[in-house]
Amino acid sequence: MAQPFHDIALQYDLLNDLLSFGVHRFWKRRLVSKLLRAQPEPGRVLDIATGTGDIAALFSKQVSAKSIIPLDPCSPMMDKGKLRFPHLKNWTLGRAEALPLKSKSVSIASCAFGIRNFSARKLAFQEIARVLEPGGLFGILEIHPIPAKLRYSPFRLFWNSILPTIGMLFRKKAAYEYLRDTGAGFISSEDMVKELAYAFELKTHEKLLAGGLVSLLVFERLNEP
Repeated sequence: MAQPFHDIALQYDLLNDLLSFGVHRFWKRRLVSKLLRAQPEPGRVLDIATGTGDIAALFSKQVSAKSIIPLDPCSPMMDKGKLRFPHLKNWTLGRAEALPLKSKSVSIASCAFGIRNFSARKLAFQEIARVLEPGGLFGILEIHPIPAKLRYSPFRLFWNSILPTIGMLFRKKAAYEYLRDTGAGFISSEDMVKELAYAFELKTHEKLLAGGLVSLLVFERLNEP
């Protein structure tokens, strides 16, 4: 699913600001803060679907950059990140469905607004469980379908009408429609918790926007039987 992000790599950070009205920066800081409070001295940190690396850069304020692995399937996106955050060195081209890491080699894994783009979510979750050490943490920020009670809200107007218009302005309408449609067709945060229950214990479940449009979740990797 890297192609839509190749198409909008140069506008990616602007897109995040437009989609969340800038609030995504606070959400990301909150996610990193929660993970590092629970594991203040992690070993290796893996940021999946890192994009331009803003989550990885937040981790690097408290964790050695040598221990941080920003991973993404979109090389143009990471090329932009390398310019923004030259102190991050371990940029890795890869997909969550086939992580190029040894088993039990990561203390913290994070994924912000990337899970809905996984081509095989179950396989990706298995891979994340594989590389996390027992007791390791998996932190998620994700967009979910607009709740039914907000059917006629400004959020729906924005997603259905304004977002494609933004795409037309950047001459990338298909890519922006893809981003809209993946959010609308994704599962709820409750369903995602169920999908991860086989290997993870839920530690934090916050609904950050409009009663569930955006969720923040933190899981702990269970010890293997």
